[in-house]
Amino acid sequence: MKEPGALRRRCYISLVPTRVTLSDVADAVGVSSQTVSRVLNNHPSVRPETRQKVLAAVQALGYEPNLAARLLASGSSGAVGILLTAGLSHGMASTFSAIARAVRERGDTFVLATADDGAPESVREALAHLRGHRVATTVVLAQRADVLAILSSQRHRGPVVVIISGQHEFSTLSTVSINQAMGARLATEHLLAQGRVRPLHVTGDLSWQDASERLASYQSVCAEAGVPGRWVGTDSWTGEAGARVARRLLESGLPDAIFAGNDDIALGMCHELLTAGVRIPDDVAVIGFDDIPLARWTTPSLSSITQDFDALGRASLNLSDELVGGGPPRSISLEPRLAVRASTAGA
Repeated sequence: MKEPGALRRRCYISLVPTRVTLSDVADAVGVSSQTVSRVLNNHPSVRPETRQKVLAAVQALGYEPNLAARLLASGSSGAVGILLTAGLSHGMASTFSAIARAVRERGDTFVLATADDGAPESVREALAHLRGHRVATTVVLAQRADVLAILSSQRHRGPVVVIISGQHEFSTLSTVSINQAMGARLATEHLLAQGRVRPLHVTGDLSWQDASERLASYQSVCAEAGVPGRWVGTDSWTGEAGARVARRLLESGLPDAIFAGNDDIALGMCHELLTAGVRIPDDVAVIGFDDIPLARWTTPSLSSITQDFDALGRASLNLSDELVGGGPPRSISLEPRLAVRASTAGA
């Protein structure tokens, strides 16, 4: 007589699902395992009808690639490493989402690591974490130029693309950016074209590369136009920071135009000014930066500088492909656009 416990153990084991293999998919379609592998790796040599049958079988059988086996065989997971070195502000969050979206569109995967932007040891540990996952390439999201020096000093960093604003002298690194200086120029020239002669720039955190680039460009445009380039610094990018500046201006005297470091700062300022009875744009024209979704739905709607984060994500991956293929490091700069709304034009 069999022991009941042994029977229960055998029954339990028989209920554990068997992992679907590459060979199972190949047998179901009637092709070789090599053909299935080519389909999964988007090889162009497979006929469309065969590709369709293989993909249908993969879905029907629930096949999942054995990433561990692939890593052992190739020495690379094929994944994209994403290194986030700053908090998720609107710009940083939108950039991260754009890269993740572009990775998914390519049928690839990504591995995320985080680090403190200005801490060399933190960045080194994050890079080591990504190397441990055998990523094919790494895209670094940075807001401070310090991280470029840290990355440049790493001997075994692999192909790296850094998303950061401004011009840099690290010839061994590839960078992708949206031209912050051009965006600030568009915003400032727009205010001056409205006949404003007493502009004020309210910056974001000036330890960020974006903020310093925008301030320098604003001052340059004002100097060219022969108007004072007044500015006020803040230590953050929040609506509260903008509101605090607005309350001080209500006491000390208002400019006739405000170029805010980002849309959150602009909206905080607009709230305080409107509450105090200031007319926008009649008394003060206000323009922001980033063109967040809320900008067009406020009252009055907020003029802003639009940044194409989807294009930024795609450009970073294309540049990564060049590096993996043996191409030299280079820099790409994308152009922002001016979005004119009621806060400056009275439309």
